[in-house]
Amino acid sequence: MGRVCKRAVVCLLLLTLLILYLLPWSWSRSLESVSAFFNYDDEMLGQERQGKVKESRSNPDVVTVAGLGQRRLCPLGSFRLSTMETCMPWLGCKEITNEVTTKINIGSGAVKKVYKAVWRNHTVAYSKLKKTAYLKYFSKGIEMLKTLQHPSVLQFVGSCNTTLLTEFYKFGSATFFIERILKLYSYRKFDNVRTRFNMALSYLEAIHFLHNSPVGTRVMCDSNSVYKTLTQFLVTQDFKLVLGDLDRLPEVNHEANLFIKCFSKRVRSQFVAPEQLWPFENETFDYSRMPSYDEKTDIWKIPGVVDYLLGKVNGSEVIRLHLFKVHQQCHNRDPRQRPTTKVLLEEYNRVKNMLFFLNIT
Repeated sequence: MGRVCKRAVVCLLLLTLLILYLLPWSWSRSLESVSAFFNYDDEMLGQERQGKVKESRSNPDVVTVAGLGQRRLCPLGSFRLSTMETCMPWLGCKEITNEVTTKINIGSGAVKKVYKAVWRNHTVAYSKLKKTAYLKYFSKGIEMLKTLQHPSVLQFVGSCNTTLLTEFYKFGSATFFIERILKLYSYRKFDNVRTRFNMALSYLEAIHFLHNSPVGTRVMCDSNSVYKTLTQFLVTQDFKLVLGDLDRLPEVNHEANLFIKCFSKRVRSQFVAPEQLWPFENETFDYSRMPSYDEKTDIWKIPGVVDYLLGKVNGSEVIRLHLFKVHQQCHNRDPRQRPTTKVLLEEYNRVKNMLFFLNIT
């Protein structure tokens, strides 16, 4: 009987050692499968981009074409659309009045209506103020757009009084792209973990730019839900997010003890940071008594936005697993203990370099 027990114990130990030996191999195989899946559409995506180049070369206004999917910045005061070779000065009232033709309405918000338009055979977005009561916000958005020209920001083309001209993105907002475009038959092949992770990374890059902008630390105040946040972003031809609405980006300055309050009314949302909630539960909301806060409110929201962007495609759970620790830090109730966008970018790029073989930007 004793020998039987000893043999059983030995067998159990051997089985345990075998499982421990095979676990790393199994994990590495799972990562390989995710990486393979992420690279599945690389060739197809490359063909799409080559098609875009051919289309650009057919345009008589273009002599040569820039790198695939790359947006080259022009000097301040000028712009260059994807179908243009050289930079041109921002358009003013004369050019917008005489050379721009509006086509169809493609969107409308509280402040402005947006139309698809044409300028010298180039498609652009034409925005018009809806109500004079919102002129202050409209004008502020234009000034911020002109000041914050960057690959993470919608490209400014021109303006005239109550009209604004910007680059046109056929995919529309991030929410529209995910809920509608990716479900179309012709785009289902791109609804994968690579596309979605790159969108998440470009979203983080935009927040990083705002927190380190040439006009100080800026905070996204138009963000009381995931949906509202992502309506502020447009999707580029190569499936990246660019910030398209800049009329509510107040400044935080720690040295000057300058902080912000985003909402004039009480917010009841699990999406916003704890410091953005009214702290006196049994008392009526009073804006003057509401404590102010800083850019770390954006950090709190990043895990929720990224979770939505990743969706439920094959491989997204592996991404979530690798980002779990840093996302947990984003939800620290003490804002000072939350990571900066620099730390987050380093972690996101570490995950990208570890899981994905090819780096298509």
